[in-house]
Amino acid sequence: MIIVQKKYYYTPEYEYSSSMHWIVLFMCIVISIIIIYQIFKISLNKKKANRTSYRYLYLAILFLLYNLLNGLLPDESLPGPLFLQYIATYSISIFMCIYLVWYLYQEFNIITPNSFFKIKNLAIVLFLCFLFLFIIPYYYTKSLDFARSLFLIIPIFLSVIFLIYFFMTIKKEVKRQRYFKIQTYLGLTSILSIILLPLLTYFGDFQPITQPLVTMAFFLVTTMEVNSYIYRLKNSYILKRNIGKEYNFTNRENEIAIQIIKGASYKKISENMFISYGTVRKHASNIFIKSKVVNREGLMRKFRK
Repeated sequence: MIIVQKKYYYTPEYEYSSSMHWIVLFMCIVISIIIIYQIFKISLNKKKANRTSYRYLYLAILFLLYNLLNGLLPDESLPGPLFLQYIATYSISIFMCIYLVWYLYQEFNIITPNSFFKIKNLAIVLFLCFLFLFIIPYYYTKSLDFARSLFLIIPIFLSVIFLIYFFMTIKKEVKRQRYFKIQTYLGLTSILSIILLPLLTYFGDFQPITQPLVTMAFFLVTTMEVNSYIYRLKNSYILKRNIGKEYNFTNRENEIAIQIIKGASYKKISENMFISYGTVRKHASNIFIKSKVVNREGLMRKFRK
């Protein structure tokens, strides 16, 4: 390992800061307010909250932890070696990135049964890289800069490949209705924001730049949620009732139910939402069960003006 270190000609110089920058502090406050609001929203909901609400809450908590740990650590005044603090900050960063990808997979109904970019595969690769390219090299070389630079090479490469994969997977969505176009662009931009983490970290630890750019991914997802809420609100006004809240539909079920009520065929819905015909039928079946109707005609009769 020492030989490898000697041959490794370029090692970036890092600037570590233990005090939290005011920009990071501001983001922590904003995310904390969002978390409190989401908890109250779930708690005050008389009916059982859907999975989307919990997914978003967990995502917010992860981004808060990311900003807190990376904003406050490393801190030499704390007991124990700094190495353990870096393990904590890196671990939460990796887990946050993986969870965000999974969150977007759920939002866009991306199914990757035979793809390398399954969540399980991504998690295994990143944590193995962390173990063998960061923890072990640092243990033998005692050089944090070297271990950090060595570890980040694969995540940077993997991030670029994943961005291309994600774009190719959902590129057809830009041809859909305006609402789905907005969701698609927001999803792509959030992925672009999150993959900047390993690249920016490679060149230095600059709180005011790295953390706001990475956290932008969360605020883009929040915009997606707000856009989805406005979409539901708009269509609830058209239907004179909020069927999603009334029958505890998920966001995707609510979107499909509205289109069914408007008379769209399953084929048209699958084209609008870039999901398979079978997926639409499966969601429709859940909608019928929750709203206590037998078929699409019954749903249309029940909710149309």
